[in-house]
Amino acid sequence: MPFVLRVVEPVYLSRKSLHHADGTPRLKDGELDAVTNNTLAGAVRQLASLVLVAQDIFDELNHILNDVGQRSKTLRERIAKVEKKVDEYDPKRVTVRKLPISHTLSRIAPSR
Repeated sequence: MPFVLRVVEPVYLSRKSLHHADGTPRLKDGELDAVTNNTLAGAVRQLASLVLVAQDIFDELNHILNDVGQRSKTLRERIAKVEKKVDEYDPKRVTVRKLPISHTLSRIAPSR
């Protein structure tokens, strides 16, 4: 069963009884108009609820996208720093230690 995050209400648009509990009608005339008006009012309430849910979804999406944008900006800055260091790097200025060949060979292929 899915976890419900947002609820659109009313779920049932036209479930209002036109009769009292004892069975007598609430209206004398225009029952069809009453049902139509009640259903239309329920549909408008449901649309209003749907608008609020959509606003909540878009607010959450806006927050997430702002966070992604901020993280992307930070990452771009870090990449620019690394790129600058790579451009400034001069391999000719780095000193390389001179080791005897026997020492290098012993590290590559140990004696048996």
